[in-house]
Amino acid sequence: MKLDLLNRLIEDKLILQEARKENINVDNSRIKGKIIEIKKRYPSEVDFQNDLIKQGLTQGDLEKKIREQFLMYNVVELKVRRKIIVKPEEVTDFYEKNKKDFTSREVREVEVISVENKDLADSLVYNLRKGDKIEALVGRYPVTVNNLTMTEGEGLKKETENTVFKLGINEVSNPAIIDDKCYIFKVVNISPSQQFNLLEVQDKIYAFLFDKKMQENLAKWIDELKDQSYINKTE
Repeated sequence: MKLDLLNRLIEDKLILQEARKENINVDNSRIKGKIIEIKKRYPSEVDFQNDLIKQGLTQGDLEKKIREQFLMYNVVELKVRRKIIVKPEEVTDFYEKNKKDFTSREVREVEVISVENKDLADSLVYNLRKGDKIEALVGRYPVTVNNLTMTEGEGLKKETENTVFKLGINEVSNPAIIDDKCYIFKVVNISPSQQFNLLEVQDKIYAFLFDKKMQENLAKWIDELKDQSYINKTE
């Protein structure tokens, strides 16, 4: 962790040096605007100043840090971000090679019936499978019914997913014991998984490829700065 922190401090210093070398400036109004934005997080000016004191800072120290952040952002924008190009054919190629990743997950609308015990659940399942409506059975059985939407692979307990996603529409499950409670599931609608076309996902792919190039080019640029500089890690 110490080594990572040291490397980060060195990289920040090199980026700041490059910003000054390029004569990059930051408008004071942007710094003042950021200070105002930060102050809005505090109930009062006194609370803001007290928090600075706790951190061993003055408002001048904070303004300096903000200025340096803007300088680093601006020089990275100039030297790296503006030079990144993602071509349309790159987006198309990525889509074709990763089509399986661009599909919606199957979604099911489910009636979840919770009952007191398995014997009662067995009786309820029998009546549901012979065609009785749950609305008619609610008055005869001490049950709780919830209508839920379940998406495959998204936060469901394994026992629930294994039960629900094997059912057909209007099919009623066997009683399932999950976390010491007894449940019956009935699927009332299924929205199958679908393949997204290129038009639907091109913005997402572009953003991914841009960010990937950004990280790679930024790392390369910082390495170049290091090669051009003498770094004394004992200071």
